[in-house]
Amino acid sequence: MHEEYAREKVEKGWIRARAHIEVMAIKEKAAEKALENHIEKIEEAEGIEIYRKEFDEPEVVENPPTKKANKAYSQFCEIEFVVPSVKNLVRFSMIFGPSSLEIIEPEKKVIKIDELQDIANSVAALIHQYASQGAGGIVTSPD
Repeated sequence: MHEEYAREKVEKGWIRARAHIEVMAIKEKAAEKALENHIEKIEEAEGIEIYRKEFDEPEVVENPPTKKANKAYSQFCEIEFVVPSVKNLVRFSMIFGPSSLEIIEPEKKVIKIDELQDIANSVAALIHQYASQGAGGIVTSPD
């Protein structure tokens, strides 16, 4: 799969995007393996087609946000992909947690109200799932 394939998909209504995926681990090899596994899971996911991926070299992070070590290793992978709908793009973000996401094309997208409703319900369900597990989230109306 390549960029020309992605453009053909966009002509059929798909969305073309770029994302940065990051992992951090105490050991360099663990970071590399975790990132490879995460990208493989994205590639296996239904409704997401990666046509380009580029792995950066792992970098040392001093004083990482963990109390288990004074240093860790961070590694990024930049991917470009196509998805058939806004719903699939939001699902990608919710499940795979990219560090950043850029929509390359199209410039405009019209979505049906039932797709928007489905997206809003999926986001609400995710927030409730986190809240029920004690990870924060809104469980009552804000003041």
